[in-house]
Amino acid sequence: MGDFVEQTALEKLGEGCYRARLSEDWMLWGPAGGYLSAIALRAAGAATRFPRPVSYACQYLSVARFDAVDLHVESLRAASRTEALRVRMSQAGRPVLVAQVWAGGEHQGMVHDRVPVPNVPDPEALPDLDALRKQDPPHPFFRNFESRPIRFRPADDRTPREPELLGWHRFRPRARAADRFVDAARTLVLIDTYTWPATYELHPEPDSPWIAPNLDLYVRFHRDTTPHEWLFNHGRADLAEGGLIAATGSVWSPDRKLLASGATQLYCRPRPARFR
Repeated sequence: MGDFVEQTALEKLGEGCYRARLSEDWMLWGPAGGYLSAIALRAAGAATRFPRPVSYACQYLSVARFDAVDLHVESLRAASRTEALRVRMSQAGRPVLVAQVWAGGEHQGMVHDRVPVPNVPDPEALPDLDALRKQDPPHPFFRNFESRPIRFRPADDRTPREPELLGWHRFRPRARAADRFVDAARTLVLIDTYTWPATYELHPEPDSPWIAPNLDLYVRFHRDTTPHEWLFNHGRADLAEGGLIAATGSVWSPDRKLLASGATQLYCRPRPARFR
């Protein structure tokens, strides 16, 4: 498993310029998109004077290698209460992703919360996923979490279900970070990751003929994540057609407060031989 804070760390090269080294602990089909986004969000946080991430939107442009990546952060508009930033990640001159980030502070404003609250058990009331599956996870990436699913599907279960995944996740070995940008990046990882696996609930094939890399990711940050070790993630993939999969995700605190919500578009294509 990898330490999330250490393995998204940045080396400052100059004004708005940073370098990070990608760790194989975060491997899926390559470096996981949410992991790359976490590094990009952290670069935006390092470049702004504001303490709070407000929103994140990115396009994934190419698959990176497990090596160094360079990040360039540009301020597009800085006002008294907010700042818009653009983050470009590249590797040996090849673009990997481009992201737009809004940053801001805490301000007075309208207050209400009419978001439907998920009726799910607390993490302490659920068994750990490692004990349920009794084998190593399919990718090293999933060793980075202690996970407690709301519904567990045994390996031989082929019953189609709703295309959604619900579960509690706690990063390990370090559960959270003090910096709000660094810690909010945990929600990017969860929303980005658990959209494609949600399709397996409706298409429970033992060896899917498809893969579906994320083309983009958009996440809104609603509340501070730093007080919470456990995060509840709800990922859905409601529509698949024409080679595209539309998916959404939301992340909640143990006291059932919505922390972040977002969406992604996946590009479905035949599984290459190397992933079989």
